[in-house]
Amino acid sequence: MRVNHTTAVALALVLAACGSEPESTITGYAEGEYVYVAAPEGGWVSELLVARGAQVRVGDPLFALDAETQVALRDQAAAQVRQAEAQLLNLETGRRPDEIAALEAALAQANANRTLADAEFKRAVELNQRGFVSQAAVDTRRAQRDAALMQVKQTEANLALGRKGARSNEIGSARAAAEGAKAALARAEYALSQRRIRSKVAGRVEDTLRRAGEYVPPGGAIVQILPPQNVKLRFFVPERLRAKLSPGFVVGVTCDGCAKDLKGRVTFIASTAEFTPPVIYSVGSREKLVWMVEAVPEGGALAPGQPIDVTLP
Repeated sequence: MRVNHTTAVALALVLAACGSEPESTITGYAEGEYVYVAAPEGGWVSELLVARGAQVRVGDPLFALDAETQVALRDQAAAQVRQAEAQLLNLETGRRPDEIAALEAALAQANANRTLADAEFKRAVELNQRGFVSQAAVDTRRAQRDAALMQVKQTEANLALGRKGARSNEIGSARAAAEGAKAALARAEYALSQRRIRSKVAGRVEDTLRRAGEYVPPGGAIVQILPPQNVKLRFFVPERLRAKLSPGFVVGVTCDGCAKDLKGRVTFIASTAEFTPPVIYSVGSREKLVWMVEAVPEGGALAPGQPIDVTLP
């Protein structure tokens, strides 16, 4: 029994030594930060334009929602723009040609009346000097002449006003209404454009979360994209190794099928400690306090969830 116990202890020490890792090698994994693409407003999915695994570029269409309401609102806004611009043009151009012609005819008639009244006044003055008419008759002709002159001036003013068009404040109000209608049209066109969503990032489509014919609430994600720059390395270091690291520090990275010169540049070090995550199956570091470290890979591509070994110089 004694021999068996000694053998068991020796075997346990050997296994522990084989299972332990060098202090400069840390086990970690690749992590992906996904971009979830949604539409700002809800609706029925009419088209799904990408499939899982597809590579998309910035500006590529991803999906489309039903747009009947947005098209109607866009058409209504366009009609309001045309109406506002027509009203502004009408005010700026003044009265119609036939209205101006009527004012011109009225002016000609007023000038004729003034000429007649002036001639009759002169005749009355001459007859008064000869003693044929009274002074009262002369005063009457003078009043008629003055009235005809005032009628000419009033008609000239009406003609000038008709040629000028509307008042400046009316034109300014109409111009502001036209600008407001154009802004409403731009808003309606933007709302219509948001029914056909295009990618804002380049990357790989990891998943499509909805299908054509499904209803999506406002902000509901439809496509999941992983940009290559959103893949990072994540590993956990004990306190004695944490002091060696700082943002910008370069570490070596190895994994199955990875490039030989793969490295990682540290971008983040957690400020608080935590227990070793259960996904790290290192017996030697289990139940120890560690600090999470993140780094960006350099010199190769990794897939989210891929195990890695990080070597500290």
